[in-house]
Amino acid sequence: MDPKTQSTIDGLAQRSPAPRQREIPADVLDALSRGWIESKNLVEWLSVDRRILLDVLSVELNIDLSPMLRALIEDRESLSPLQLSKRIAIELAAIIPPSDERFKSLEQHKSDVAREWGALMVGHWDSMSFARRLAWIKPFAINPNPGTREIAWMALRAYVAQDPENTISKLIPWTGSRNDRIRRYASEITRPCGVWCTHIDRLKKEPQLGIELLEPLRSDESLYVRNSVANWLNDASKYSPDWVLDVTHQWERESPTQQTKYIVKRALRTLRKKNR
Repeated sequence: MDPKTQSTIDGLAQRSPAPRQREIPADVLDALSRGWIESKNLVEWLSVDRRILLDVLSVELNIDLSPMLRALIEDRESLSPLQLSKRIAIELAAIIPPSDERFKSLEQHKSDVAREWGALMVGHWDSMSFARRLAWIKPFAINPNPGTREIAWMALRAYVAQDPENTISKLIPWTGSRNDRIRRYASEITRPCGVWCTHIDRLKKEPQLGIELLEPLRSDESLYVRNSVANWLNDASKYSPDWVLDVTHQWERESPTQQTKYIVKRALRTLRKKNR
């Protein structure tokens, strides 16, 4: 890339994101779709032309696009951006194995959408244990971009839904991490309901399966983590209210900290509304 183009890209990186799609400047939209910069909000993320980005990556990473990938891009209007990313990741996972340097390039790419494809690929590699998938997903789970972090837990959530007990046991060590993004990942991926994702029926009926994961986080110093724990319990309160009340009362007795009080208050917000 020539110095002038790089200087332009550096300048675009300092922009304030547009609040509406029609207000995104043409040069920003072009840079987003070419993978030169990452999106700064949902509006920009929705506007990335994934056809252009995939074409750019196919050249950058020497990827021979399969007929299925090309068909997906041509038919992209019938899929949401997230659905399209999931389908692209399935195809890329069949082309790029974990040890391939091209995967590392996706993991470190300037485009958050390209990193998103990399994270989603981790969920689609064949014959891999959940513990190994966690090791591969970790760089995405701690990525500075919040959108990339959200996709990282979505990428492996299906495995939690299939086998909550085994996967939760593998996630418990993450609650002791010094990195609050790792601690939050362990909570967020196991939420009974979650956002933009399928529900985990077993955890709605048996939320106690997650208590060993939640306990270490009940007085977490990070607001990012506390909000996730509170949302976990709030999800559970819609299906197992008595259990949530028992847990929160116990936490108030055993952990009388401001952090725990904050979690309990947010965790009970739905129950309080019902009792008004």
